[in-house]
Amino acid sequence: MEDKDRVATALALAVAAVGLGYALQVSNGNLHPTSVLWLTVALGCCAAAVGAGRSERVDAPFQKLGSSPVIWVLGVGLAFQFARLLIDPPAMYLRLTSPQAGVPFLSGLALAAVLGGAGLSGAPWLGRLRMPLLLATHFFLGVWLIRSSPAPSIDVFVFQRDSIAALLRGMNPYAITFPDIYPGGSPFYGPGLSVNGRLTFGFPYPPLSLLLALPGQLLAGDFRYAQLAAMTASGALMSYARPGRLGAIAAAVFLFTPRVFFVLEEAWTEPFVVLLLAATVFASCRAPKLVPIALGLLFASKQYMVLAAPLVALLLPRPFRWGEYARLLGKAAALALLITLPFALWNLPAFVRSVVVLQAQQPFRAEALSYLAWFARGDWHPPNWLGFVSAGIAIVIALLRAPRTPAGFAAAVALTFIAFFAFNKQAFCNYYFFVIGACCTAIAASQPRSDAAP
Repeated sequence: MEDKDRVATALALAVAAVGLGYALQVSNGNLHPTSVLWLTVALGCCAAAVGAGRSERVDAPFQKLGSSPVIWVLGVGLAFQFARLLIDPPAMYLRLTSPQAGVPFLSGLALAAVLGGAGLSGAPWLGRLRMPLLLATHFFLGVWLIRSSPAPSIDVFVFQRDSIAALLRGMNPYAITFPDIYPGGSPFYGPGLSVNGRLTFGFPYPPLSLLLALPGQLLAGDFRYAQLAAMTASGALMSYARPGRLGAIAAAVFLFTPRVFFVLEEAWTEPFVVLLLAATVFASCRAPKLVPIALGLLFASKQYMVLAAPLVALLLPRPFRWGEYARLLGKAAALALLITLPFALWNLPAFVRSVVVLQAQQPFRAEALSYLAWFARGDWHPPNWLGFVSAGIAIVIALLRAPRTPAGFAAAVALTFIAFFAFNKQAFCNYYFFVIGACCTAIAASQPRSDAAP
């Protein structure tokens, strides 16, 4: 029997996306009592969304309302998000030359709020032009942010800037080292990772993120333009994954989550991961033959994406066949290896140290937005393996309860990674930004059978 998406699932994911966005806004993704509260709400909503994914009874209250409750929650969340963006500084290292320098950003936000709010209507203002205008406005705001914060004081920015420069000179980005920009014995690096003002590892991410960032540096002089393009393109893929207004509103919630421009300023690589997840789900909805390609790129984008491998089963129809699963996973893995292996074989010890071993050497972070940090006392903290156990439990729940649909896959990804991050030794704004993207992607791909909306 064909699986169905549930209105109740989309509703729970809407609360999770908005609530998690607020959790990050409170303290820029660092540990804070209010942030922990909203993280718990988001985790519970993701678990409820996936756990009830195959239950017909959960949609009984929505037979007449259709997806309207989801649109209402997203609409209220969107209004809240725009209010926070208008009140709070969008980033940390802005260099504004005058009070008037922020007027373009505030004006763009006001326009985006009007365009986003118009999408709540059954016959939105400007019709089909509204969403392209909203996407263009988001991109304009990102350009303003990058120009207003040209050199953020964060190591991730240095890693990518220097690695791109090395690659353009024909040097192996995994065999170089970086300056330690945090003087005085930073708690950000484990023992032996910073020696005499230099870090003892190379580019710490898979090569695909570097390749995707490269066009931004070549075409516009700042690799973050590529990350901005990834954010805006993610919104486009969400909005057009399915017909109807649900996808466009979910995309708006993602594009204007309160810390979105902070993520862009800090140059975190998660915008590429969200883009490739949205591309995988979009392909599953619109162009199934492209799913292995999008999925392979997704696996190649970040070390932790290996945890999503079991969830690929949710992209396949019933009845489950191991052969189909193996072929899809094999094609995706082959593409991921094709992209990654040339860089790995260039200098295998340097690659393994920078991409694999470094992750184990990273220290416990007391300011992380995780339950491990929340319950830590002095030098004691809960064991790090809890994150993998939590992710494993989430994967089992997803495989047993999530519908085998593109939305079910994205919802399962959201649950798996919020569980993994919430019980991890390091978990910050960028980590949960990916979870917000997964929630919004799942909502956008939903096609509830009880949806009575036009």
